[in-house]
Amino acid sequence: MKPPKVNLVPKTVDLAVYAGDGATVRITVNGGDMTDGVVEAQIRTNRLDADPIDEFVVDVTADPGSVLLSLTGAQTEALLNGNNGYQGAWDMQWTPTGHEPVTLVQGKLTVVADVTR
Repeated sequence: MKPPKVNLVPKTVDLAVYAGDGATVRITVNGGDMTDGVVEAQIRTNRLDADPIDEFVVDVTADPGSVLLSLTGAQTEALLNGNNGYQGAWDMQWTPTGHEPVTLVQGKLTVVADVTR
């Protein structure tokens, strides 16, 4: 019999967006009051980069237990940085007041170059 396995790696959600278009995604968290503490979501080209290249706008007031993460069209366009596409990493971290941070979701972020500008 195999011993039980505990996986504490956050759920993977890969995002693909179109350059120049705004993008919003809703993340639902069961059993969490997301207004208690700080929620951040960052983008890095490589997971080990020292600084994020951009951050999502975070709205925790939409619904209880729900977070809206948004990027503007200007942000998605800037991620291309003159390239035909972009692929990086992103995650969302919640730090409840008085507790350690918890990364709730993570994954790849792909930006596809737009045609109509």
